[in-house]
Amino acid sequence: MKDVGVRLMMCLLVVVLFSGQGFAKEPLQPFTIQLNWLTNVEFAGVLLAKERGWYEKAGIDLTVRGWESGLSPIEEVIAGKAQIGVVGGANIIKARSNGKKIRAVAAKFQKSPFCLIIKKKQGIKTPGQLRGKRVGIFHPSTTLMTKIVLADAGIKYDDIIPVKIGWDIQSFLDDRIDVRPGYMNSEPLSIKEKGYEINIIPAFRHGYDFYSDVYFVTDTVIQKQPDMIRKFLDATLRGWKEAFNDLAGTAKLIVEKYYPEGSVKQQTESLKVFKFLARLGEGRKYLGWMEEEYWAKGIDILHKFKQTERKIPVGDVFTLKFLESVYFKK
Repeated sequence: MKDVGVRLMMCLLVVVLFSGQGFAKEPLQPFTIQLNWLTNVEFAGVLLAKERGWYEKAGIDLTVRGWESGLSPIEEVIAGKAQIGVVGGANIIKARSNGKKIRAVAAKFQKSPFCLIIKKKQGIKTPGQLRGKRVGIFHPSTTLMTKIVLADAGIKYDDIIPVKIGWDIQSFLDDRIDVRPGYMNSEPLSIKEKGYEINIIPAFRHGYDFYSDVYFVTDTVIQKQPDMIRKFLDATLRGWKEAFNDLAGTAKLIVEKYYPEGSVKQQTESLKVFKFLARLGEGRKYLGWMEEEYWAKGIDILHKFKQTERKIPVGDVFTLKFLESVYFKK
């Protein structure tokens, strides 16, 4: 009788432990991503994966930190306030050349959305037509982009008239400048909504060879939390695939839950641009992919334009080990 009682108690214990309420799940591991802009469709892959519960299923308790004025995603990640961040490829190269131990693990967009915007009435379609034109400048990154695009056409920065402007588009609308730097997913859409016909010169077609919105981590996180990086990328890339398969539905969800100040129409159009930029090159087959040759181009460009003091080894700025693990189970 005693043996029967013990067996009965053991059976009851097993039932309790493995029942829906009593099963002891593994605790979720905290992981924070620091964005480099507002929580809109630019981060659809992350936001959609979070909404679907894919991070949680992978054992990740993901915190999404939106950008704030004056905040540096690179410094936040280095300080340990976030484990993974998002910045442009040029920022990764410059930071690494300055001794910051960060490394890219995936590139959200294969090409940059940077562009130059001109009213159609001016008849300008190429960088070679920009001599003597008033070009708006509102950030060091737009200065660099403009110099690179001009140099690709054999034009010096001194051949244009730089005009300091604000972030808004009013100076362009008022014809105080002839050319305005911007992002293909943003300013052109806003300008068109106001009834203006425009031409755009995509920077990536004229020598601006950098990945855009790169996911990066520190060398320490690579060493100590490699499985978390792989799980994060696996869920995030699934999120991007779903977002690109349902542009309007994704835009609607993100506006309603994360970006109420935005419009579904504008966010849908932005996603179209992002899908185009993400699906170029090797990204056609593998979202997030990176190539050594393209990183090497970026390193050369930044050194040529005196943005870095030395050319660093290309292997210092990125690693494919996590993308290879996601796609090829290596």
